[in-house]
Amino acid sequence: MRRRRTAAAAVAALVAALGGCGVSTQEGPTSVALPVASAPTSAGSSSGAFVLQVYFVRDDRLVAVPRRTATATPQTALDQLVRGPRRSEVADEVRTAVAPQDLVATPAPTGGVVVAAGRDFTNVGGANQLLAVAQLVWTLTELRGVERVRFTVEGEQVEVPTDAGLTHDPVDRDDYASVAPPAGT
Repeated sequence: MRRRRTAAAAVAALVAALGGCGVSTQEGPTSVALPVASAPTSAGSSSGAFVLQVYFVRDDRLVAVPRRTATATPQTALDQLVRGPRRSEVADEVRTAVAPQDLVATPAPTGGVVVAAGRDFTNVGGANQLLAVAQLVWTLTELRGVERVRFTVEGEQVEVPTDAGLTHDPVDRDDYASVAPPAGT
């Protein structure tokens, strides 16, 4: 009986939290495609050889979350970020501002990475715009050799928000100091 009350309280808290997140109501059910998490690897397996730091959001600040992967590439980092936080992380109030979408990382001719996104990238609004770009920049610059990130949508370079305003230039971690993870984390 106690477990049912605890589960009911958790569901009620989740419903209350979702009600205030800005998601509008709809008239009927809608099909949603969710990413499928891969099965955990065994300790003796060769996959999971790398630990990437992926940046999500808690209390409007970035927070690093480790992810075991078989490779440590910009594309792998983006894929891990787009998958979003795990259930246990969501229960710990970790969220993402990055809309579910296909993101492609390619090396930039002058160093760094170019992130190619679809139109969904430009649909993120308000404070979540800065947080979404910051998540991408901090996650990608965690990788060796990636210091700056440039963004394109449908092949065209786009402006992205920074602490100092909008820019077409490549961005780095310093451009998102206002949402940087708290010191010592």
